[in-house]
Amino acid sequence: MPYVKNTSYTHMPFSSETASVDFYIYYDIKDLAKKCELLRDEVTRCRTIGVLQSIHGKFYLTELNPEPKNSHVRVQISVIYLKTQLPSTVIPYPVQVFGNMQWKNRPVIYAKLIKVLNTSMALRMRDTMNSTASMHLARQGNEKENELNDSLLDKDCNDSLFDGSFNISNLV
Repeated sequence: MPYVKNTSYTHMPFSSETASVDFYIYYDIKDLAKKCELLRDEVTRCRTIGVLQSIHGKFYLTELNPEPKNSHVRVQISVIYLKTQLPSTVIPYPVQVFGNMQWKNRPVIYAKLIKVLNTSMALRMRDTMNSTASMHLARQGNEKENELNDSLLDKDCNDSLFDGSFNISNLV
């Protein structure tokens, strides 16, 4: 007898007893930038994995191995709420960031926790989080949010604000 997976829970809304705003939802850098731009007035808790680099004194997060068409996507990181100092930022390094994302003329994450990862762990963790989030992430009860999440999968990012980002695949 064949085994049938029950994935109907992914289409169920959050319970009213569950505070969905307390969760850090995982996004790719490109999806995070798109979502932040589309929902400019909202502040959302998020977690993401990317390469942290300092450019002219500002921190930016880029994809681990960007596709040529999305190589210019960068999200600015504000470390004002961090309780610990970051290690040296002379060399870009892979990190996992937990924080609140908000639109301030560009996507900005106000980081609450930054975990430095080694390259192989960052790649494995990113792949695992992508597959888990795409399959098991519960839908929000808001129809506008559901349509937005579906449209994020279809659109290409053509943000020309950023160019010349670091590619970590050269280090692997």
